Amino acid sequence: MKNVVINPNTGLLRAGYRIALFALVFALVTMVGMITVRTINGSLPKLSLLQFATLGVTATLAVFIARRFFDKKSFVSLGLKLDGTAATDTLIGIAISALVMAGMFALLLSLGLIEFHGLSWWSDDIGSRFKPTKMLVIGIVFAKLAIVAWWEELVMRGYVFRNLIAGVGLTWAIVLSSLIFGFTHALNPNATLLSSVLIAIITPQLIYAYLRTGQLWMPIGLHLGWNFFQASIFGFAASGQDSPSLIQQSPIGPEWLSGGAFGAEGSILIVPATALSCVLIHYWVRFTRKSQETVFAFAPAV
Repeated sequence: MKNVVINPNTGLLRAGYRIALFALVFALVTMVGMITVRTINGSLPKLSLLQFATLGVTATLAVFIARRFFDKKSFVSLGLKLDGTAATDTLIGIAISALVMAGMFALLLSLGLIEFHGLSWWSDDIGSRFKPTKMLVIGIVFAKLAIVAWWEELVMRGYVFRNLIAGVGLTWAIVLSSLIFGFTHALNPNATLLSSVLIAIITPQLIYAYLRTGQLWMPIGLHLGWNFFQASIFGFAASGQDSPSLIQQSPIGPEWLSGGAFGAEGSILIVPATALSCVLIHYWVRFTRKSQETVFAFAPAV
């Protein structure tokens, strides 16, 4: 029975138990964090920057605890090394997602699947000028999305994925973590079975960036750029959630093509767009790294 729970070769809990305990720690730390902030601040408005920041802190703390005490490894070893590539990988990740979302917008517009209504500061007055307050709102949204990109990549591509590799090997880790990430979005507004499946299909681009670089910085950049340019620039709903945006548009075609109220991720056309993302990741790594090998080899089950 002991060998079922503990790996005799490492003395550690087996990967599945570590993930389960992490989920419990994450829930408890988040609950305590939210109650503490609400008590000190007097309130914790839903979807506020404060709520996002609190979740970012509690997720980070939960991963730190699990990595230190369950995995017996350092927090940085998840792929958080601060070297010369950290900033550039993050920025390139953002740029790749910006390019992909621009292409998605252009494709859907050219196919008549979305209707362009103008820019957010346009009005009936031809002489109307850009409103600086719009940038403030979008800046706050950017901060929120940066926090989401940080903790979701830390949890999913960092802690959960790394432990899945140890438990079931690389191939199944990719499949399972993609399905988990895809179907956690089934709870989002306007989600459908198709949207959940599509998110699971496009998730491997984040995993690919993680495997090729060995660090979380590019996946974080890709995640941030994907959500920000999708929602705040090109006006799609972000996984079913509306957001202030510079471009005003609306879907007008069938949901499986236009994405409908769920956004670009609800369109099957997001799949080739994701393939483009993987190609760009490949060439960035090829020209900036000496080694072209995948960072993580298949690992034996523990």
